[in-house]
Order: sequence, then structure tokens, then C-alpha cells
Amino acid sequence: MTAGYVEGSPVFSGLSLSFGRTGLVHVRGGNGTGKSTLVELCSGYLVPWQGTVRVGGLDANSPAARAGRRICRTQPALYPDMTVRDHIVFTSRCRGAAPDGGLDRAVRLGLGPWLDHAAKTLSTGNTRKLWYVICTLGSFGCAVLDEPFNGIDQEGVEKIAGELSLWGADRLVLLISHTLPAALTVTDECVLDRDLRSGESWH
Repeated sequence: MTAGYVEGSPVFSGLSLSFGRTGLVHVRGGNGTGKSTLVELCSGYLVPWQGTVRVGGLDANSPAARAGRRICRTQPALYPDMTVRDHIVFTSRCRGAAPDGGLDRAVRLGLGPWLDHAAKTLSTGNTRKLWYVICTLGSFGCAVLDEPFNGIDQEGVEKIAGELSLWGADRLVLLISHTLPAALTVTDECVLDRDLRSGESWH
């Protein structure tokens, strides 16, 4: 698979990656090795120049693949004037899920006192907690998360790590993170480097 953003300057050239249907895979690598590009390829928004990207056996840019995967990018994208509760209820409905599960998760992460506060009033840590929750609502078979622990307090990190470890038992979780919490149970690791970008395979 070959992909990138600027013609003539591919981020990946002849890359071959394959992941199982379940497991928690830690994806790591230095700056510029393509970690965020891998996220966008899995999301289906970045289409490879050559080759294919499949999620759960489906083309990554297909509606069916979109319904069965969750992408949590590094930068939150929230509606500033919507409350925490409204973000969760709205996203749950879009995902065809009952909002109670998302609200319960938010409370466990410490967002209970801020459920009726606008997103623009949240601290950086609480903003990232809300972003993580709404990005992972509903039923899915694959989740790709880019640095979900950044800016989050230790208790929140431990709770997120616990969720990811549980998910890895029956679905695929790709976790991009420079550091791993002790509470996290990783089943495999993928290291992106310059050599891998230029044609090596990883399974």
C-alpha cells in the first residue's frame, strides 16, 4: 500500500500491515513515521494511492466499515456551546445506541459534575475525556485511538486503560501512545519506522 498527502512524497510506500480481529495492539514510532497517517487510512478519509485498506474485511472508506469502527483522533472536535450531556445523547442517537451507557462511562471518568456544562467551559483534561467517550460510543469491532491519555489525570488514565484492556478481549484496538499506563494489558506491538514505511511487512 502506498499513501500520502503530497504527490511524489508518500508517507508509506509498499507498506503491508495485517492485524487480527481481536487484541490490543500498541502502535508506536518516532515523529514522522506515519502514526497519524495510519489513523487516517483506517478512518477511510485518506484513500491510498495504491493498494487497499480494509477494516473488518471491508474497504475502509465504505459506509459499512464506518459503522463498525471508532476513530479517536488526538485533537478534540466538540460543539463549544453544547453540554457534555447533549454531546453524549446526540452522538449515541447517531450511533443507534442508548445514551445511558455513555453517560455512565462519563460519570465513571469523573465528568458527573460537568454533565450540564458547555464544552467550552471544560478543562483540557475533561475535554479530552468527553472526546474519548463520544468517539467510542455504541457497538463496534475496531477502535483506533491516537494518544488518548494526553492531558488526563491518573485516575482517568487508569479507567480508560481498563476499558481498552476489556475491549481487546473481543475486538481489535489499535492504540497509538508514546507511553503506556501500567494498568493496560497489551497483546501485541507494532513499531513504525523508516524501514517499515518503505516496504517491510508486519503481521
